[in-house]
Amino acid sequence: MLLITCPVTNTDELVAERRIRSATNHPTHIALHVECPCGGVHVYRTGRRWESARRAVAAHPAPELTPA
Repeated sequence: MLLITCPVTNTDELVAERRIRSATNHPTHIALHVECPCGGVHVYRTGRRWESARRAVAAHPAPELTPA
């Protein structure tokens, strides 16, 4: 069983492992394509290098907005 958060309904859903449609191993992460109870197939990524790369991008400040 997997506990996922559906991006469509923004609710936590408990899904069986038979709902995993594919698992793809990448150098920085593992991508799971999971069939959700909402009817969609969502991609969930996991891995330490994926999280550290994501944090590094999020740590950069946003560009300053210019007045209109």
